[in-house]
Amino acid sequence: MFRTLKDMMWLLCSTVICMAALIYTLDHSEQQALVLEGVVPFIQNQKVSVNTQTWTDQTQRKQNIYTGAQILYGLADWLDDGLGLQVEGTSISRTDDILLLTVIKQDHSYYCDAEYDELGQLRNLSFQCVPGGVAP
Repeated sequence: MFRTLKDMMWLLCSTVICMAALIYTLDHSEQQALVLEGVVPFIQNQKVSVNTQTWTDQTQRKQNIYTGAQILYGLADWLDDGLGLQVEGTSISRTDDILLLTVIKQDHSYYCDAEYDELGQLRNLSFQCVPGGVAP
């Protein structure tokens, strides 16, 4: 009789452990799905960013168009990479928070001129307002 009771207890414990693992897995899967649903719209609205590249022909580069909001979003990374930044001829540094809001108009479009050193590393970015100015 005790053997049967012992077997029933082991069966109950193993069933509880399996159910707990199943519930944990389903909850974790649901959380991952919610995160992905939140990230997808953000990723789909991103434009191509400025990356360090080696160019064989500097004259064949295309100019990227950025909105003022995209420039504000990318400033921290560009400054962390040690790039020199200019917007409308004004040099930008990490301490220019008030200056950024007066120089960069978020609803305007800007084109980017990138300067590279002799090794092909990106060194300076210069943003100029697109004639007509307002972003689509």
